[in-house]
Amino acid sequence: MCGRMWTLIGAVVAAGSAGCAATEMDTNLTSRVDAVVAPLSAANLFSGAIVLSRNGRVLYQRGFGMANHAARLTFTPDTPADGGSLAKTFTAAGVWLLVEEGRIGLDDPVMRYVQGYPHAKTTVRQLLAHSNGLPPFYEFFDPYFRKEEVRTTQAMLRVVAKQAPIPSFQPGTRFEYSNLGFDAAALVIEKVSGQSYETFLMDRFFSRLGMKNSFARPARLADWRGVRTQGYRWRDSLWQSFDVFDMEGFLGASNMYFSATDLARWANAHAAGTALPVTVMSAGMRPSVIDGKPSAINGLSWYCDTTGARCYYTGDYNAFHTLVYWDRERNESVSLVSNSTMPPWELITLQRDLMNALAGRPVQADARPPFGALNEKTLSGAVGTYSADGIGNARVDSVAAGLALRLDCGLTFDMFQIAPDTFFVPGINYVVGFSGGARPATLHIKSMFLDATLNRLPAQSEPKACR
Repeated sequence: MCGRMWTLIGAVVAAGSAGCAATEMDTNLTSRVDAVVAPLSAANLFSGAIVLSRNGRVLYQRGFGMANHAARLTFTPDTPADGGSLAKTFTAAGVWLLVEEGRIGLDDPVMRYVQGYPHAKTTVRQLLAHSNGLPPFYEFFDPYFRKEEVRTTQAMLRVVAKQAPIPSFQPGTRFEYSNLGFDAAALVIEKVSGQSYETFLMDRFFSRLGMKNSFARPARLADWRGVRTQGYRWRDSLWQSFDVFDMEGFLGASNMYFSATDLARWANAHAAGTALPVTVMSAGMRPSVIDGKPSAINGLSWYCDTTGARCYYTGDYNAFHTLVYWDRERNESVSLVSNSTMPPWELITLQRDLMNALAGRPVQADARPPFGALNEKTLSGAVGTYSADGIGNARVDSVAAGLALRLDCGLTFDMFQIAPDTFFVPGINYVVGFSGGARPATLHIKSMFLDATLNRLPAQSEPKACR
């Protein structure tokens, strides 16, 4: 999970606009989008590429800034960049295709397909639902690998078998965002298909959709052929490296590279309903169910609105950020890749601006609320129930890792503090902040489909505890 004059647009965009000539872009849309993005690029907040489409036709595509400063490589819509968690949408699609073909049983134990999987009762469905009890962070494995040693999924699972032979919770009973779970799901695909993960994606998706700039990165970055898009952040008036890590030989959750053009093809196929067979889409688009409660992420690893017609997923890895959004009712899509850090509130605002500009809705200035900073000693002040008409209740509680958020009586999600005054909530993809003093009076939530301000309920108005 990576501020914002017409007088600037020509200079900012010129360096990264190669590859756009083949598309007759919508002039009005181009003006609206450039007016939003060019100031961000000029302020060293955004470099990357954006593609907007309707009915399979590209209406806007443009690159901004540099993909590799040392090599003077400009960003274009065809420049591949690290896709982070966008890989999960392909892994989930691959599993569901093999389920449709009768080659995988979602409720089969993972051990049936992956020899040495450490937890006997965990099912394939629980891998995809982020409800498996595996170590949630790759940092868990740091003590068990040498700096120059490639980390593979199989090797990490062997570490789990020795160091965490019992799941951290009973699989299927809670949500915990799981990268390793999707890496293990990729091993299931390899075992069943008899192909490498990358070859499987190439055969089933990339070749069919014309995704020519999509591939798995080499584990050792020294083995990279050609010039690689690198990650940066603007600090002390210069671009500083904030790149991917070396020696990562695991695939399924991340470590795939995509261009904005390629992701647009993936998004357009979903918007048109042709990405997967109808029966696969019908089954996979249902929300995953954890402990009897629906997850905000469906079986195919998409966040969708209440109608199920508008869906998206994002990927974040250090400086890299990606977005794929599609709207089946309007047959529209947005794809974005970036190699520069951007404050999360402003990043979601940009994503929503692109979505709204494409749909012809107003693009509005959206200043970030005046959040209050919280630290280890003051986090407990945020504990309480917040409510708003039409939204319902949001309960914030203290947990071992810091804070957790529960909407009404649904699933509980960990809140990760990504800045002194800002939290990110994977599983619902919310950016959250608090305002109103040491015992905050207000909870602010922003996501692709929600912009909400919830007020703290007084203690006497707290709802009854959920069962």
